Amino acid sequence: MRLLLVSHGPLAAEAGAAQLALMLAASLRDRGHDATAWSPEPLPEARWYDLWLRQRHKLEAHLEEVAAAGRPYDVIDLPAVTISRRIGRAGRIVARSVQPELRYLAIGLRGQLRRGSPHRLRAPAHALLGAALAWAVLWGWSRAERIVTLGTGEREWMARHVPWTRSKLASYVVAPPAEDRRRLAQVRTARTARTAAGRGTPEGGIRFLWLGRWVEQKGIGRLRRWIEERAAAVPADRFTVAGCGPDAARDLSGLIEAGRVEVVSSFSRDELPALLARHDAGLFTSPVEGWGLSLNEMLEAGLPVFATDAGAVRDLRPHFPDSLRPFPPPAALRAGDLPVVTVSDAYLEEFNWARIAEEYERAVLARPETAPGATAEETHRG
Repeated sequence: MRLLLVSHGPLAAEAGAAQLALMLAASLRDRGHDATAWSPEPLPEARWYDLWLRQRHKLEAHLEEVAAAGRPYDVIDLPAVTISRRIGRAGRIVARSVQPELRYLAIGLRGQLRRGSPHRLRAPAHALLGAALAWAVLWGWSRAERIVTLGTGEREWMARHVPWTRSKLASYVVAPPAEDRRRLAQVRTARTARTAAGRGTPEGGIRFLWLGRWVEQKGIGRLRRWIEERAAAVPADRFTVAGCGPDAARDLSGLIEAGRVEVVSSFSRDELPALLARHDAGLFTSPVEGWGLSLNEMLEAGLPVFATDAGAVRDLRPHFPDSLRPFPPPAALRAGDLPVVTVSDAYLEEFNWARIAEEYERAVLARPETAPGATAEETHRG
């Protein structure tokens, strides 16, 4: 089967959405499909308010080009916001989520209003754009043959709040690529060996790690308040905020000057294992999340994680009942209380790209009359 998997951002492994498209395309090729990951980038002429339309127009042109060459795609897998009427006629359409688009729009607007001027001045324009994007998402879902959510939490939210999508719904999970997984396992093995030898987390304090972009949906206000409280209560603890860009340093300047917080604005995939190895516990504070691959990465590196109930948490918790714990950590938590993380064979079997591609093929590429899932509750997780 000839498939196109669309990522809005550049096809770089460091970008979460692009990484998912790249990994799924590669895994589907391993199963004999002609699967291509594609991006409309670069779009140097795009402005903030018409970026989504220019992405759509470039995809329309690409689909017309391949159709004219006699090589149309059988399946076009793309974000719902991009599914125009013309794209809907170009092949079987799969609206595959990499983030809960409607909820991201809402939380972004609320964040602008809370933060005050000059953000409040831009809020009306962003609200109008948000309304247009929300309308486009709803139309995209209506034109799609299948809707694939990222994780069971988003699938259940859609079934509850957008009930007319239930007959189309499936969901999928994600995992680190095989090479990253091998390096994360090495970090976990070394950590376990240090603990067994009595050279694990120093009793003087816990080194906490938070990974993510510095944006509202990541729960940055909640994180900042908790760090301030914890830093005052437990002077020995230290905190790292990584992958956050330049804005986190401004918002956390007082704690940085006091030597309590380190900001790593960006890091490469090759630098991730060392970053994980020098910390003791992970933090995940998103009120709304697509998946949060950092959860998999921290747990597989042997870090217990204190997480809000968002993104992948519901799917991962059965595999990490002792080491994936609610955020915030208990006030009385000290270094010696941290659990040893165990990664089970059952987890590795379910969360790997060969299995994900197999389930995607079965639950998504099958025709609707044979695909599982007449209702959201019966829909197979793909």
